[in-house]
Amino acid sequence: MCETTPTPQYQAPASQDILKNLKLEAADTDFWKNFRKGAPILFCMAIEKDENLRAMRDMSFIDELMRTKMIVQLLNKKLEEGDADIDPVEFSMAAQMLEYKLNILESLNYTAEGDTDDNITINLVGSGKAIQVDKAKLQEAITIIDK
Repeated sequence: MCETTPTPQYQAPASQDILKNLKLEAADTDFWKNFRKGAPILFCMAIEKDENLRAMRDMSFIDELMRTKMIVQLLNKKLEEGDADIDPVEFSMAAQMLEYKLNILESLNYTAEGDTDDNITINLVGSGKAIQVDKAKLQEAITIIDK
């Protein structure tokens, strides 16, 4: 079993050269993309039974999408006008956070072959495999607790 189980291969300590192309080095690997893709889908399915949570989820989608669009438009306007009141580090961090939000929203806007009213199929990036989730069983396994 140990021979067939993949194990991470750790390299020697990173050299300073890694910082020369930091964006590439920090980019997600193919399989890591599944964490950003699968978790939002499963979370949304898990709360589907609760009408109030479903409404909160839908409003959150709309709010994040509209807010992100507004911020991007304002930042773009400042750049086009050559506004000197832009902190490049803050701008970069904001752009990265907005990209992260858009990736989550994008992961929820998908179609997969094999989806039915009863099941959802999520293709696993970088593996050539997929997982199929029985929606009813997932929802039955989750209990929403009011505090």
